[in-house]
Amino acid sequence: MLDPLPKPNPSALVLVVDDEVRNIQVVGSLLLRHGHEVIASTSGADALDKLENVHPDLILLDVMMPGMTGFELCRKLRENPVTRDIPVLFLSAAADKNFVVEALAAGAVDYITKPFHGPELISRVELHAGRRKTLLQLATAISEKNQLLEVVAHDLKNPLSGIQFAASILSENSDLPEKSRVELIRSIQESADRAFEIVSGLLDTRGLEDVKTNITRKPICLNEHAEKAVRNFDHHSKRKDITVDIESDAESVHVMGEGRLLVCCIENLVSNAIKFSPPGSKVSVGITRDSEMGVFRIEDEGPAILEEEVDLLFGKFTRLSARPTGGETSTGLGLHIVHELVTVMGGAVSYEKRETGGARFQIELPLAEESDLVATPA
Repeated sequence: MLDPLPKPNPSALVLVVDDEVRNIQVVGSLLLRHGHEVIASTSGADALDKLENVHPDLILLDVMMPGMTGFELCRKLRENPVTRDIPVLFLSAAADKNFVVEALAAGAVDYITKPFHGPELISRVELHAGRRKTLLQLATAISEKNQLLEVVAHDLKNPLSGIQFAASILSENSDLPEKSRVELIRSIQESADRAFEIVSGLLDTRGLEDVKTNITRKPICLNEHAEKAVRNFDHHSKRKDITVDIESDAESVHVMGEGRLLVCCIENLVSNAIKFSPPGSKVSVGITRDSEMGVFRIEDEGPAILEEEVDLLFGKFTRLSARPTGGETSTGLGLHIVHELVTVMGGAVSYEKRETGGARFQIELPLAEESDLVATPA
C-alpha cells in the first residue's frame, strides 16, 4: 500500500454523494490519500440527513441519482441558510453542456466529467475548499471588527460625555470655587483614565495574534511578577478602600513563561477583582506550587459569576450580568486575553465560585526546572 501524501494545509472535510458505491470508493480513496477527510452518502435524502450533524468544507455530487437528482439536492442546499455557502462540485459522467449550465444555475461552483483526472480533481477540491475557509475567516474578521466598533461606540460614550461636561463647566465659569474646580478636574482625569483603559484593551486584543506567535518562554519568578502587577493597581484599590493581600507558601516560585505577558494576565485579574468588589472589601492573592505547576490565585468578595454564564467567561467581547461596583468600564476582553496568553505559555486559567461568596480565578503555569534557573531576573 502506498503511504499517504503529506496532509494539505488546510485539509478539507468532503461529503461525497453518489448512488454508486464503487464511485465513492474510488473518489474517497483519492481524497484520503491526499490527506482529506471523507463522508459518504448514496442518495440525496441521506446527504440531507448527514448535513444535519456535519458541516463539510465541500460537497462532491453526482447528477443522476434515483429519488432526488443532484440538481434537486443542490437547489435544496442553496435554500437552506445552514448549507447554502458550502461549495458544491458536480462530478458526473454526463458531459452534455446543458448539464453544466443547469448545474451552475442550481448553485454549483464547478463541474467535472468522468472519467476524471486525479490531480485535476484534487486541485479543484483544494481550490474551492480553500476559498470557503478564506471566506469564513473574512466573515469572522468582519464580524469581530463590527463588534469592536460597537464596543468603542458604546463604552467610550460615557467617559467622553463626562469629559465634555466637566470641560464645559470649567470654560463657562471662570469664577468657580477652588474646590469645585478640583472636583471637575478630577472628573476629567478619571473619565480620561476610563477611556484610555477601553482603548488599551481593544489594542491589546488586536495585537494578540502577533504576541502569541512571538512568545519566548523562560524561567520567571511568579512572586515578583504578581507583586509588580498588584502594585500597579495600588491607586485603584485605595480609591475604593479595598485591601489587597498577597500570601505565598514559598519565597520564590519559578515558572516557565514570558514576564511581560504574565504581568498583563495578572493585571487583568487584579483589575477585575477590584472593579467587581464592593468598597471596603478585601482581595486575596495566593501563590503556591505543586509537583508540576506554579499557581497564582486571586479571590474577591464581589458577586459570583452566574452558573449559566461560566462557559462564556473567556470568550471575546463577553458581557456578563455582573457589573463593576464603582462605575468602572468593562470591554469584555480582559479574560479572553488572559486565557489566550496563559494557554500559549503552556498553562491554564480557571474560575470557581467561592463557598463564602465572590469569585476565585486561578492561573497555572509549568514549573521551571532547577537546571533552567538563571541568576539574572526575567
